[in-house]
Amino acid sequence: MIKIISIVKGSKADVGGIRENDYLISINDHEINDLLDYHFYQSEEELVVKYSSESVEKSLTIEKSYDEDLGLEIETLQIKACSNNCVFCFIKQNPRGMRQSIYFCDEDYRYSFLYGNYITLTNLGEKELNRIVQLRLSPLYISVHATDPEVRKSIFRFRNEDRLIEKLEFLNRHRIELHTQVVLVPGFNDGAVLENTIKDLFQFRKSLKTLAIVPVGLTKHRKRLPQLKTVSPDQAAYLVQHAEEWNRQYRNNEGDPFVYLSDEFYLLAKKPFPAAGHYGPFYQIENGVGLSRRFIDDFQDQIPSLPGKLPQKFRVLIITGKLAEPLLRENILPVLNDIDNLEVDVCAVTNQFFGETVTVSGLLTGQDIIDQLPKSGGYDCVYLPPRITNEDSLLLDGLTPQDIESAIKTKVFIGNDDLKEMIFDGKT
Repeated sequence: MIKIISIVKGSKADVGGIRENDYLISINDHEINDLLDYHFYQSEEELVVKYSSESVEKSLTIEKSYDEDLGLEIETLQIKACSNNCVFCFIKQNPRGMRQSIYFCDEDYRYSFLYGNYITLTNLGEKELNRIVQLRLSPLYISVHATDPEVRKSIFRFRNEDRLIEKLEFLNRHRIELHTQVVLVPGFNDGAVLENTIKDLFQFRKSLKTLAIVPVGLTKHRKRLPQLKTVSPDQAAYLVQHAEEWNRQYRNNEGDPFVYLSDEFYLLAKKPFPAAGHYGPFYQIENGVGLSRRFIDDFQDQIPSLPGKLPQKFRVLIITGKLAEPLLRENILPVLNDIDNLEVDVCAVTNQFFGETVTVSGLLTGQDIIDQLPKSGGYDCVYLPPRITNEDSLLLDGLTPQDIESAIKTKVFIGNDDLKEMIFDGKT
């Protein structure tokens, strides 16, 4: 049973007498517990809707077209928290004093389906697995990290076997598309452990399409946490070279590579990114796999349409993290600075908030940006990295782009992956 927040005026539910603040009990005898149940079971053409109005249970029979919505807005999903205690959990490496939502670690298969959040499967029981199959919640995104039971215990820090392979086999058998990741921790799940993880996962390639390998992120706030090592440039170079062998050996059922390295490995190793064809349909681009390649290629495609000259002088500063600085300086700045009246600079900000080992742009904070901006740049505007703010326009330290703008006395905008739109919109 779930609360009805509002009704679409003139909808089947409205005409039938269901009202705001009533409670939806079931549709065709299927209990409704969340938004997924509602959308799945209300798609039939003939419905018997049971609901509670002022503590009185009522029933309504509705006939509608297959794609017609009943017209109910129900309570949002209450996201489930993670009960694991992973050795590298980034949430547990945050300093005190940040906004409360920063410290919440989710583990909800519904959010994996809806938004691509990664879950571990460790706490999924038979009921949840059956529901995934029944509602066809596909694709799902799974953080595996290792398949060896003892290594998994040391990473997730739980005592009992969590039956990962059994769960993957069940989902694979029922054709639930899966995309997996390994957060690589040197000395924990690399080397032979990683090789075995790849082999174990590859057996489920009928539905398990990809395995992304991403480097562990460690902050300076790891108090009373296990001592871990970051991936070194030499280790990254080894993995980039080794990935070529994996590409030959492991291909998914679509003929694309099964194993992917995230962009950080290529940047750390100072190696070129694979061509776009390597990434297939860019299965895990939201996980930082192929994002740089697409960014470079999209910009290259735009070069012929860039203006040769701006009507007046325009100076731009692009903020980035240390990791992506070479990508911008080598692939982007030479082209942009060849345009008359345009001057584009890059400021690579060192992450003092989390520590210098955190080098990605998306984890920069407002205060670090303010502190490290050139003091006498004379820029017309400053662009922050894409995806640096949350849905409330807040950076990780609670500052907003407007706060940064006020501090540096320069127009500040959130950048995007379309450089032509970002820099030239309204200026040519």
